[in-house]
Parts: sequence; C-alpha cells; structure tokens
Amino acid sequence: MKQYTITNQYLQKNLKQRPGGNRVPRYAVAHDTGNPDSTAMQNFLYFNSKQLASSAHVFIDDKQILVIIPLHEKAWHVRSNLSDANEWSIGVELCYGPSIDFQEAYLRYVWFFAYLCKTYKWDANHHIKGHFQLDPKRRTDPLNSFHQYDKTFPGFIEDVKREMKKQFLKREKSESHKHHKVQIGAFSSRENAEKLALKAKTAGFEVFIEHD
Repeated sequence: MKQYTITNQYLQKNLKQRPGGNRVPRYAVAHDTGNPDSTAMQNFLYFNSKQLASSAHVFIDDKQILVIIPLHEKAWHVRSNLSDANEWSIGVELCYGPSIDFQEAYLRYVWFFAYLCKTYKWDANHHIKGHFQLDPKRRTDPLNSFHQYDKTFPGFIEDVKREMKKQFLKREKSESHKHHKVQIGAFSSRENAEKLALKAKTAGFEVFIEHD
C-alpha cells in the first residue's frame, strides 16, 4: 500500500478566499477543478495571487496532495445558501486533463479521502459528499472528470472504503510486529541481578542486564 506525502502550502491570510475560523470538520466534499490540465501547484499560485470569491482546502494531481487552506479553517467551495459545507466540510479538488496521469491522481484522491475518514472517524458512505449532490442544478463535479475515465461516484466511495481497510490492516500489522520490553528488577548488587536473570532464563524468557 502506498503512503503519500501531504504538503501544506497555505494561502496568504489576508485573502478573502481564506476566511479563517477554527472548527472540527464534519464531512468532506469531493470536487474536480473543472479546469483541465491545471496542476495542484498552478491552482495554489492562482488562488494565492488575487482576491477571489471561492476556494478549496486541497488540490490533488498526479504528483502532489497540496493543502492550501488549513483543514480546521473554512473555505468557500459550495454556494452558502445550499448547505453548511463552507462552515463544516473540507473541500477537496481533483486535478485532471490530458497532461495529468489520471490514475495516479485518482489514487492520491482516494487515499486522501480514506485518510480524512480515518483521521476524523468518518463513515465514507455518510461523510463524503459530491459537489453535484449539494448543488445539482449548477455543478457536476467530480462526475465530469470521473466519467471521462470510466469512474462513478459510488465506485469512488467503494474505493475509499477499500483503501481504509488497507490502512487499517497496515496499522494492525505494524502493531503486531512491535516488541514490548518488561523490566523485572533493578539491583545495586550484580550478583542479585544475575540470580534473577538466571530464573528468567530458566522460565524461557530472553534476558539481558543493563548498567545505568
């Protein structure tokens, strides 16, 4: 299972598209940029260059998972009169287009949503929304990118759930391989330490004596 790097490169605080706030996110919204071939970094440079009326927390392409607004802050990524998404959700944008390896970008996109679900203890079925679900009259993302590459939104949710299982099994396996040491005595006399060490060895334990 791949482990991806999350890069934090935040917008300037004085920009309207970074309104601030301090909340614990309640769910995530899946978007795509709607601007084919724009990379995560290009989106950061655009959103960091002028005062704008919209924003998102994260941009993901085939090379980067780029967080441009801290996840505990608000972002303007869904029309405010339709839902509480700006107040309570994390907006995640998928970059796509002919010059972007969609499969690589999609793998990072899925991994990041699984990471969010694990971090915030979310259920992928209930805590991931598509922008098209929140604003069906105006928005089709991320379906407009998904459909170009034979992906569906239900399939995406299932991919996130599979990735969550992989991350859980990796953690469980890692925990099972950890060694836990137990100290059974501390003596000023080496002779007494060696006597207890002999008893432990006889009982089948691996023993070593450390000197302070």
